Amino acid sequence: MTTATIDKLPLRELDVLIVGGGFAGVYAARALQKSTRGTSIRIGMISDENHMVFQPMLPEVVGGSLSPRHVVNPIRMLTKGVEVFRGKVQEIDLTAKTVILRAGAFTGEIRFTCKQLVLALGAQVDTSRIPGMAEHALLLQNVGDAMKLRAQIIARMEEANLEIQKQKRQKLLNFLVVGGGYSGVETAGQILDLLRSVCKYYSQVDSDDYSVSLVHSRDHLLPTLHEKLGAYTGEVLEKNGMKLWLGQRVKSVTAGQVTLDNGTQIQVNTVVCTVGNAPHALVRRCCEQASCEAVGGRVLVNRCLQVPAFPGVWAAGDCAAIPAENGEAFDPPNAQFAYRQGLQMGKNISAVLKGKAPAPFTFSSLGELAVVGHRKAVAQILGREFSGFIAWVMWRTIYLSKLPGIEKKVRVALEWTIELFFPRDITLLTPQYTSPLREMYLTAGDVLFHAGEPAFSFYMVKEGQMEIQDNTGKIIKRLRPGQHFGERALLADKTWRFNAVAAEDTHLVSLGAHVFDTLIYASGELGALLRGTAKAYETVEGVESLHANIPAERHHLHAGDVMQRELHSLSEDMPAVDAMHYFQRHRHTLYPVVNREGQLVSALRRSAFYDWIKAHQLLDSDTITLAPCSPYITVPVDLKVPQILEKLIREGQTRAFVVEDSKLRGVLTMMDLIGPQGNLSRGDDDA
Repeated sequence: MTTATIDKLPLRELDVLIVGGGFAGVYAARALQKSTRGTSIRIGMISDENHMVFQPMLPEVVGGSLSPRHVVNPIRMLTKGVEVFRGKVQEIDLTAKTVILRAGAFTGEIRFTCKQLVLALGAQVDTSRIPGMAEHALLLQNVGDAMKLRAQIIARMEEANLEIQKQKRQKLLNFLVVGGGYSGVETAGQILDLLRSVCKYYSQVDSDDYSVSLVHSRDHLLPTLHEKLGAYTGEVLEKNGMKLWLGQRVKSVTAGQVTLDNGTQIQVNTVVCTVGNAPHALVRRCCEQASCEAVGGRVLVNRCLQVPAFPGVWAAGDCAAIPAENGEAFDPPNAQFAYRQGLQMGKNISAVLKGKAPAPFTFSSLGELAVVGHRKAVAQILGREFSGFIAWVMWRTIYLSKLPGIEKKVRVALEWTIELFFPRDITLLTPQYTSPLREMYLTAGDVLFHAGEPAFSFYMVKEGQMEIQDNTGKIIKRLRPGQHFGERALLADKTWRFNAVAAEDTHLVSLGAHVFDTLIYASGELGALLRGTAKAYETVEGVESLHANIPAERHHLHAGDVMQRELHSLSEDMPAVDAMHYFQRHRHTLYPVVNREGQLVSALRRSAFYDWIKAHQLLDSDTITLAPCSPYITVPVDLKVPQILEKLIREGQTRAFVVEDSKLRGVLTMMDLIGPQGNLSRGDDDA
């Protein structure tokens, strides 16, 4: 985006702008608002969701121990007095302390500027390093992921309950978790607990039909804890029936199989990935653009959480590389550090705004805990180690105390209590998401969209006819079955420039903008093709500017004046064998096909003809009428050059056949309209 474009965007000015709604961002906002209460300092926060997720409890959602809404808190309720803006960040300029935010299709982009800029975007998951992982594995980063995983577990049970063959049931009910850290161990344990709890309700599923496997690259689980606790965790999980693959990495994933580095192939339909955390792409990009020092994609800060060489820029949480107090490493990217970094950063920003010096961040981990399933856990608190039931009680007590908000604490405590006495819920909640490919019917006169409205879809005409019109009602282009539209808006600013009206009863197929973007990104050839067809939807002003390319002496000329009269046409009864020899002598791209009266009846593209003869056994009796016809356009012999140019642009073509009383008179190309006069004879087509 150019500087001129950015300057035209609506502007919001703040004293402090926090980008990110995780632990670091939310608690920085809380601390800052508290220390600046009663002042005129304006604090803003940008988040892609309007809630903060308490991620340590996501495995409990998977296992059905907690409701999804109990592990999230509305950011506005946690940060009262802070202006919260939900949207997707497009760009961050560290030097100018500017952020470009897109709130939605109707709002468009908004520019934020501030005196103090905070980066707290967290991390992202990168599954691209393992073939098939991105396509087939489920993640556990947010509440939606947890709900989807739980729904898939129940759905697999429902499916297995109908499967007669035991071998197929066992494959359906084999769940594999990749990663032996906290998230992986807790998720695997919760899946196993859920399966054991609900199996009795499925009459056709035996206890030996389901299984949970866990793959971990190291020789013991939970590597950040003492090795003894990691070994204990493995013993508990194996005793509960879990299959452990230690010292192994996943090599590839398919829809029905996982292959390990040692060649072992595991037949499994559900894979959960809890590894692959990577720096946030937006942070990486803005650091590269501003030449900001980064460590492994994370922005480097000092112990006061300031970004060196960029006054007024701060960072904390998973997107920041914060030197440890010993100076030999960096603080770990986990929730307890992000929470305390956020608090310290809020206090430091307040101090700087008041003209005081910031204080360095000092914190040593109090300990770590992990639930290993079936009311057992492991904990390492202040140097002491705990395991079993007592550690499980400690886990619930400590995390309940850390959960933001009194209301959430009460709800979670009640839900945990109820879970002790009642079975887990096996309701299968599967929201019916709209298919990315939709079909719609329009009656004659129906308006699909108006100029100026946001563009959400790419359209293909299945039946009927659509008209693309400008605001004066002038028809820019008519679209018939097999043609498409919408690419210009989706490739540009996602705003319609014209009106789309059904000329008759019409059947359309639409593709969502996000799917369209994915296809364009994945296929360079498809992108190039659609960028070419997008030129057909040039505005009236754009067409008028193209008219300037036409030499002045040609503006009043007609098609008959500039066309090429030397034609290489085919008769409709020409044998296909003769056509092959003709194509070798006259190498053109598109050939007109005429009847005995000289009337234009169709057109044949040489490449399409060759494709046809490759797929069919050519007989002497075959004529070219058996080959597929190619699209073409015609212009009357008395049409003026500017109108011909516009027609070629609107139809996305570079050539037109000139007709008079349906009879073929000549052919002209774009170069005949704008090229040097008299240079109308070329050996080959330019299309």
